[in-house]
Amino acid sequence: MAAIQHSYRYLAPSMLSGDEKPKLALSTSNSQAVPHPYFFEGRLKSPRLSANLLITLYSIIGTRFFTAINTLKSMGAFDPVVTSDGKNLRFEGFSLCCSAYVRVDLLPESYEGDVVGKGSTNVDFNMPMRSALARVSDKAGLSFAVGHDEFAVQSGAEKAIEKKVELPLRWIRGMLEVQSYQASMHKKIEVNGLEALRFIRSLPKSSTTRTPMWLVGGPFGLRVTTREETQGVRFVDSTRLRVLEPLLPMALSLAVYADELQQSSAWVLTFPGARMTLVLSAEIWRGFSGEGQALRALMRAGDASALAQVKANLHWQSSLRANALAAQLTLTKNVVEDALHILGASGLVGFDVIDDAYFHRVLPFNLSLIEDMHPRLAGARLLLEQGAVSITRHTPLDALVTSAGIEHRVREVDGELHCTCPWFASNQGDRGPCKHILAVEASTTIQGH
Repeated sequence: MAAIQHSYRYLAPSMLSGDEKPKLALSTSNSQAVPHPYFFEGRLKSPRLSANLLITLYSIIGTRFFTAINTLKSMGAFDPVVTSDGKNLRFEGFSLCCSAYVRVDLLPESYEGDVVGKGSTNVDFNMPMRSALARVSDKAGLSFAVGHDEFAVQSGAEKAIEKKVELPLRWIRGMLEVQSYQASMHKKIEVNGLEALRFIRSLPKSSTTRTPMWLVGGPFGLRVTTREETQGVRFVDSTRLRVLEPLLPMALSLAVYADELQQSSAWVLTFPGARMTLVLSAEIWRGFSGEGQALRALMRAGDASALAQVKANLHWQSSLRANALAAQLTLTKNVVEDALHILGASGLVGFDVIDDAYFHRVLPFNLSLIEDMHPRLAGARLLLEQGAVSITRHTPLDALVTSAGIEHRVREVDGELHCTCPWFASNQGDRGPCKHILAVEASTTIQGH
């Protein structure tokens, strides 16, 4: 499995100190913009809830729901990304198998204090801190800090703790890809926390990967069926949902979102002043890294000026909507949406299904090799360079693409492009377009059709 070397550099480990007046200090890693950024200091209004949210986050990013044959044996949990926009604190990460994305949002109502910095970086999550979080109580309260105080930052005798890990490109691609799925989701079901708890407790405790299930809402509550339901939400492997069970007694509601083709789903728990979002791939063996939902936007990124304008207007906003940006920049909504897709696939924005909007953040990884992270995109551009595309008919579209000495046919069927290559035969377009379809679509755009 392809991987890159990545180092986390912390001034001190994250820790929970003090017994009578506990203080949780989450240590941030250095970033290119601000060394060891200091984001927040204050008190949490619901210490036990906040601790449980962070424990669940840690649990998901340390879990492998599916083990592939070529999985790196030494691969361990990665420290989550924390983003501060001046109001909210967002913690996000991926399961080890890339089939589950998780984000915890601490909203302004959840704390008393000041968010003093804006930016994105990693935050140190370690086993001792997790064990300490389990002992947090509402009675004792909890002071909370993200980063280091001024004294620590300015200390002349700085000592750093370094973690060197191998970040698989698959994991990074998943972080880049999951935003596109969320942007196409719509809310299907919403229930209160008690109903959600009943549903989760009714799920099988063993893995159910071979049997797709459908969650359906109705006048008598939630029900699960193995028959396809157009108004339901498809999911597999109940173990990915059971990780939410400890949080449900405190949840106000559960909202479930899905895209039209049921290729992914988002499960959002709402609490007083906080949210947790869990996004699941259609199958546990389908990590988000191979889905290719943003490839079309990346391929047709011809309006460099529009992309530059949208990128220049990223200022750590907690809500970025295409229509508002389009009006502000005097661009069309479709152009801005494409730009946001591209920025999402570049690690510069995430997506919040509750707000139905993007938010600015910067993944603290080396993303200089974006093309290498999208082999279908690189393959399509190579086909164009080689002149491998021959359009035989424009309406309906019909084309021939020569790749590795083999001629593939791309043709339009009921408004959708189909290809004769093995990738399309295996996935039927569910995991994004193949490189041949990408090349044909780009070729027709270049020719002005």
